[in-house]
Amino acid sequence: MARYTVHGATQRECQDALDELSRLLDVTVTLLPTDRLGGSWIARATQKAPDQTVRGLAVR
Repeated sequence: MARYTVHGATQRECQDALDELSRLLDVTVTLLPTDRLGGSWIARATQKAPDQTVRGLAVR
């Protein structure tokens, strides 16, 4: 699963970046723009692997 975080100086800037990401990729928004996690605005989205295969390091 790919995870994306977008940042912005304002809520509008952050929302615009999230909209652009959503337009370019098939993502699911997991966190709408917020400034409650630190000082700047952030939003998050995820994207499943096309073949549903887990990639990266596996921890057992």
